[in-house]
Amino acid sequence: MVFVNVMWGLSFIASKHAMNAGFTPMMLALFRYIVASACLVPITLITEKRLRLRRQDIIPMLLSGLTGITFYYFFEYHGIQRTSTVNASLILAAIPILTMLAEAVVYRTRLRPTQIVGSVISMVGVGMILFSGSNEGQASIVGDLLIMGASVVWVLYIFISRRLRGQYTSLGMNSWQALTALVTLLPLAVTEECNLAAIPWDGWAAMAVLAVICSAWCYYLYGNALYEMSPLASAIFINLIPLTTMVGGVVLLGEKLTWLTVVGGAMVIGSIFLVNMRSKKE
Repeated sequence: MVFVNVMWGLSFIASKHAMNAGFTPMMLALFRYIVASACLVPITLITEKRLRLRRQDIIPMLLSGLTGITFYYFFEYHGIQRTSTVNASLILAAIPILTMLAEAVVYRTRLRPTQIVGSVISMVGVGMILFSGSNEGQASIVGDLLIMGASVVWVLYIFISRRLRGQYTSLGMNSWQALTALVTLLPLAVTEECNLAAIPWDGWAAMAVLAVICSAWCYYLYGNALYEMSPLASAIFINLIPLTTMVGGVVLLGEKLTWLTVVGGAMVIGSIFLVNMRSKKE
């Protein structure tokens, strides 16, 4: 879990580097999932002996790939182009809180006082990060808002894919989502002007790391790790993602931290601990 979440934190750095090297957002997403599919499908066939998809699940699986990959990376990659990787990872760190609030609205679940307080703290933290982005200029605030769009889309993906998770393994589901996403990524990618021949080797290397390690290998490891630990324990490891991105953004990309970003990020990360607290009785 440590390895997986650290690599997912570094994926923001690799994504920005690949786009700085010449990849356009959707072309990067397309190549990432072409390579990821070429890794995931054989692994699934070897470990599970088949790659089944029930007829009634074709549309839900297509929608899950559309929201969880195509729409998500549309917002994330266009956002990363305009804002810092630090801001992006800290805003996305609030996804567990957004999911919890959405479930409370849709399923009318009762929130504990600590969850309500944690949600307020998280939203205030995100607001501080957005405000810090507005101080960096118009491009940055637009980028931050695009990242917020990615957060909302991911929450939608969680609801769409919930029923599928009871029918498929994590590996099988990731394989089908990667394959179905190619159908919707391709038309978006071909509309962008991307000179693939001009991209240097390190841009292609960054794309390969995103595909082979961050998308294929890490999702395989993550699915296995979930069988060995509780949801609470796995949720705590998510905090490694923004922390890793923060260090990587400053060290590798030379990004600057503002006090608003640091305080807001600390509030978002701290809120995750708060909403997962249990009473002594529980």
